[in-house]
Amino acid sequence: MNNAMESGNGFRGIFSALLTPMREGGDIDFESLARLVEHQIKQGISGFYVGGSTGEGFLLTAEERMELLEAVVRAAAGRVTIIAHVGCISTGESVRLAEHAEAQGADAVSAVVPFYYKVSAKEIREHYESIMAATSLPMIVYHYPGATGVSLSTDFYEQLSRHPQCIGVKFTSLNLFEMQQIRAKCGEKFLIYNGHDEVYLGGAYAGADGAIGSTFNMMPGLFARMYDAVASEERPAKRSLQALQAEANEVIAHMIGYDVIPYEKHILYLQGVIATPAVRRPLKQFTAEERASIEAYYVQSGTLRRYRHEKKWGNEG
Repeated sequence: MNNAMESGNGFRGIFSALLTPMREGGDIDFESLARLVEHQIKQGISGFYVGGSTGEGFLLTAEERMELLEAVVRAAAGRVTIIAHVGCISTGESVRLAEHAEAQGADAVSAVVPFYYKVSAKEIREHYESIMAATSLPMIVYHYPGATGVSLSTDFYEQLSRHPQCIGVKFTSLNLFEMQQIRAKCGEKFLIYNGHDEVYLGGAYAGADGAIGSTFNMMPGLFARMYDAVASEERPAKRSLQALQAEANEVIAHMIGYDVIPYEKHILYLQGVIATPAVRRPLKQFTAEERASIEAYYVQSGTLRRYRHEKKWGNEG
């Protein structure tokens, strides 16, 4: 691990919750994946969160998740930080993916809480401790109660933050008061990543050290600009930052009328970054009318068109 990682600086910034491009038959499109990684690095992204919810991680086999991580590590070639999401319902399978992540050179692992089966905070803590015991990599806990149905107390995070490998939390919740309370309980060294893109600016001012977001796939440069502005000692006027968040939220407001992952893939397809907008079933398959509506919005969106791939190919507008 390099000095930037040891100091924690390599883990601060804007991290794309990376989409997993797929071919029409459902196989991973590794060519588009490499293009997506390169495109985002050029737009100033700090790193990638690989195999998470946005990446359709729970719809991939363990072998596909491993192949996906290997491909991202190769494409990134050490230029940005790689966080491998290894979360599974099974502790053993999470450990297996964590060991693989370390062997492939990932910089950290992350894991959503075990879900579906009702287990106590004690078992959840032991689940994370088992993953950390299997590798020397830092751990970022994934807090997403809206999807998992599991809400953990701030005391839970305070206890886990005492573990030398547990460096932070991916906080995907709109409860910014709770975020601030985690900061108060866990201290300044415990990293907090804002997880809902529509409140990134609020999260940043509530104490988040960075963000891990889905819509960063479509507009990476916009959020990189916001992060730089917030992190700068000479911050621009508050109103200009609010304008950047409002610009992002205009896109997000349109997106939530559809389905997040299929929508983002369709935009990346229109931007010329990936070869097809295919998603794996049972995720939503857009109708012709829905595709036409999204394409019409893209044509008139200066924000989305600003982040087109630099070389035209395929169906890029």
